[in-house]
Amino acid sequence: MPPARTKDRLLDAAATVVHRDGAQALTLDAVAAEAEVSKGGLLYHFKSKNDLVQAMVERWMADFGREMQEADPDFVRGYVKASDPAGNELGMLAALVADPSLLVAVRKQYGMWQDRVERESRDPVDATVARLAADGLWLAELFGMGPPTGELRERVVQRLLGMAEPLD
Repeated sequence: MPPARTKDRLLDAAATVVHRDGAQALTLDAVAAEAEVSKGGLLYHFKSKNDLVQAMVERWMADFGREMQEADPDFVRGYVKASDPAGNELGMLAALVADPSLLVAVRKQYGMWQDRVERESRDPVDATVARLAADGLWLAELFGMGPPTGELRERVVQRLLGMAEPLD
């Protein structure tokens, strides 16, 4: 199997371990077993748990960036539309819990995203509120903390999209 595909399989396995067993269960042995590779095979691609966790964060940020672009050509509207928990979010959060030093890269990326919000929006205050509310909606859904559902959720998202007016 090509190295890139094996790395993706290992990252998928790490996300599965976290989803199923929780962040504390994220060990190299558990990931190797889930991916059905030897621990040596895992270590060929990721020299340490820290390398694995860093790759989980990098993949999450890259995936979210792609999802934003695909969701809407306007940055803030794409951000709101892409802020729907699915996929690797729990893996990314587990990675940050396992190694808080990885927050440096996440903070830098979010800082760049906020700069775009301010530069590319008709009203930077409304657009920032929309971005922060989308983050809150994402976390509420991810952790089951009383998120709105059904029609109410759709109306909330539509309101946020209305706040995310791009420059002409």
